[in-house]
Amino acid sequence: MDNAIELRIEPRTRTVGLGQVQRLLPYRNRRMIGPFIFADLIGPDLMPPGSGINIDAHPHIGLSTVTYLFDGRLVHRDSTGAVQTIEPGDVNWMTAGSGVTHTERSHPDDLVTSRSLHGLQTWVALSHDAEETAASFQHLPASEVPVEAATGAEIRVVAGAGWGLESPVGGSSPLVLAELQLDGTSTVPVAVDHREVAVLVLDGDMAINEEVLTVGQLAVLRSDVASTLSGRGKVIVLGGEPVGKRHIWWNFVSSHPDRIEQAKEDWVAQRFPIVPDDHEPYVPLPA
Repeated sequence: MDNAIELRIEPRTRTVGLGQVQRLLPYRNRRMIGPFIFADLIGPDLMPPGSGINIDAHPHIGLSTVTYLFDGRLVHRDSTGAVQTIEPGDVNWMTAGSGVTHTERSHPDDLVTSRSLHGLQTWVALSHDAEETAASFQHLPASEVPVEAATGAEIRVVAGAGWGLESPVGGSSPLVLAELQLDGTSTVPVAVDHREVAVLVLDGDMAINEEVLTVGQLAVLRSDVASTLSGRGKVIVLGGEPVGKRHIWWNFVSSHPDRIEQAKEDWVAQRFPIVPDDHEPYVPLPA
């Protein structure tokens, strides 16, 4: 069986408002996987009583943020007026377009208890014709995520399309974000028709075309080789069609560097829309 892996991306520890995360994208040798331009693995972390996540108001342009939790919960608020608690298996998809501001915080009822937080947050660069669209927010409860429960495997297509399933959460360009759980008794082909695809193992002992996968490592797959997953564990598959070169600075993504400079000026002058009832304090523009 042909080797399937083109590149292995090692996670890098970063400290952000969610605590310590394992950053996978962007990477020096691979800036994007399809339209995915940013990916952080959150946790798993045990949070003691009295501690919480408090990410103050901050801006985005030119992208969609995708939050998907395996454990714990967070409260999302944004300048479209959306207020939404996300729990395991749910999907929060926020499209920034020409500009959005949002916050993420622990649920107030959780602050008195010990709890775990584990999830994945990714950014999807918008296609050229969608970079300046109006901001929007979409929540998909876990019960509405399409699932294929085959013998020995469960496939959940969180966003986009793959394995004959299509999520109600789409995107401005062809993509897939899926969670696969294998019990070791069967194999699953990576049945997504996209030029750029990568696999992230969350736990267990997994292989692709008999090449062993490392937990926490993002394995970028070759586009000219049919790939099959095997083993026991949980993986994320993400990718899609390339959208072209993108510039990224802080929370801003654009095909035009001048647009990012404008976004910087707009945030300093507080010309972005505000988060109702949760805009102060806001995160200052980095030096």
